[in-house]
Amino acid sequence: MLVYMKAGGSSGTVFAWDLQWQQQPIVLSGLAAGEFQSHSLSESEIWEVQYDSYSSNIGNMSTSRVLPVMICSEDGILAVVEQGEEAIALVAEPCAINNFDIDQQNPSDVICSLEWEAIAVLMRA
Repeated sequence: MLVYMKAGGSSGTVFAWDLQWQQQPIVLSGLAAGEFQSHSLSESEIWEVQYDSYSSNIGNMSTSRVLPVMICSEDGILAVVEQGEEAIALVAEPCAINNFDIDQQNPSDVICSLEWEAIAVLMRA
């Protein structure tokens, strides 16, 4: 079984590392080798990255692929990013989305904390 660590950075960059082979990160979105990849929705700081079990179809997923992740950013984007795929924006707010939490019992529900001291609840269908 492959184990991955994930991290977000600046310019919408999201990385994953295979913990068995840590020399080369897997770029899920953002900058790779100095080039901008088209499947990055955010161009600012990525605040948080979590695995998104709601978006993953584990039965059809190759064991060498990284599970989909959900990200939130300084520029108000909440999105799902999957290795080799276009990022899917779920929410675009006019303020930063500081963090979010995916309900483990019902992963279609996501709660976000906004810069304006407000919360947003997303119920995916």
